[in-house]
Amino acid sequence: MKLWLLKAAGTLEDEEIIREDSVVTIGWSEFSDLSNIKNEEQVKKLILEKYPGMRGDRSGTWAEDICSFITKIKKGDLVAVPLKTKNEVLIGKISGDYEYRQLSDFISHIRRVRWLKTLPKGAFEEEYNVDFNSPEALLLIKADPAKLSDFIETKSLGALIEEMSFALEDLEFLREQMLDMVYRLAETDEIPEVRKIAAEMEKMLREK
Repeated sequence: MKLWLLKAAGTLEDEEIIREDSVVTIGWSEFSDLSNIKNEEQVKKLILEKYPGMRGDRSGTWAEDICSFITKIKKGDLVAVPLKTKNEVLIGKISGDYEYRQLSDFISHIRRVRWLKTLPKGAFEEEYNVDFNSPEALLLIKADPAKLSDFIETKSLGALIEEMSFALEDLEFLREQMLDMVYRLAETDEIPEVRKIAAEMEKMLREK
């Protein structure tokens, strides 16, 4: 089992898609199905045909990333995907081989994944000595096997029940706040006040 850093998520919409559809992507949606790719030279040829003015070293780096995504990442490997719209890193376990499936303008080359955890970016960078601002799109991370096992550790039933209890308490508190705002809306005819309360409700829902 290996741990890969994959810095390709796209827009907020794309990040929602990879979460909801349980997939990861390498980007490069301008290329059609890459199922027949066997080596980096094949990918580099495709890149230079599409972008003839590109420097050879850059095309070689990108070809390596794409080829690794298709052929070197194995089912059972772990993948860390830093989000662009949040200060979070998604941790998942690869569960499928390469597929070509158009999910958005950005997402078409995918691997199926089972999402396991979400971690703060800063904590992940410090723990695994990586830089999310580095140019590499795909990087193999050196990690202790014991640490990798922690990612797929199954929580006890007691821990899950406790988490659900806290979540239900939060929902009840939110319900009470929303009801209070509904009563305030029912009691006012002033448009500015209505807009103010509506804005408060929207902010609360977004934060939750």
